[in-house]
Amino acid sequence: MESLRKKILTASFEANACHIGSALSCVEIIESIFLMKNPEDFFIFSKASGVATLYCKLYPDKASEYLKKYPLPSREVPGVIWSGGSLGMGLSIACGLALSDRSKRVFCLISDGELQEGQTWEAIMFANHHKLNNLIVFVDRNGLQALGKTEDICKLEPLADKFKAFGWETIEMSGHFSPGSLGIKQCDKPLVFICHTTKGKGVDYMQDNNNWHYDNLNEARFKEAILQVSSGNGQKR
Repeated sequence: MESLRKKILTASFEANACHIGSALSCVEIIESIFLMKNPEDFFIFSKASGVATLYCKLYPDKASEYLKKYPLPSREVPGVIWSGGSLGMGLSIACGLALSDRSKRVFCLISDGELQEGQTWEAIMFANHHKLNNLIVFVDRNGLQALGKTEDICKLEPLADKFKAFGWETIEMSGHFSPGSLGIKQCDKPLVFICHTTKGKGVDYMQDNNNWHYDNLNEARFKEAILQVSSGNGQKR
């Protein structure tokens, strides 16, 4: 986890890119997805603002270049199959892929802010209706979105109960876990992991600080962040 977080910080600093807090919160989720998915499986990165995590996982040496050109997921980057940016649309794309070929698994990462989009809940209903048991969704539940706390802007809780009521196999857990420890059981329902995470995880001045949805790193902040991630001193929880 330390290695990927350092890559995110470095690429974001080099590209003068924002959305660093969003990228740091989903590190363990991304690591876990890439451990579990087979080459033929699909992955839709719907949590578009955290794309530095995806680029640093796929292409650590080119991530800053991609962040300069494409601050959001782009199909022009090899291995990225869908261009993101309009939040709330990724899960619908994932449902279409899962329905079109049930022999392949479809992984999808969404933000908790996207759960305030009506299209997301339409996709959740669609997945249950068609029993898309090859669909595995991760919710990055860091509790923050662009303009504040999700619960202040539009209340989501009880989120797990809502997914269960919509017919999903639902697992609620910490989002900062050992990626190799996560298993997927076979069932006849779509599966969702609600992962409770910390925005800006690993850097104490970023953690739960929503200014880091948009702030950029200067050289002093960058050096401090790298030291914290390297030493583990920024891990509040």
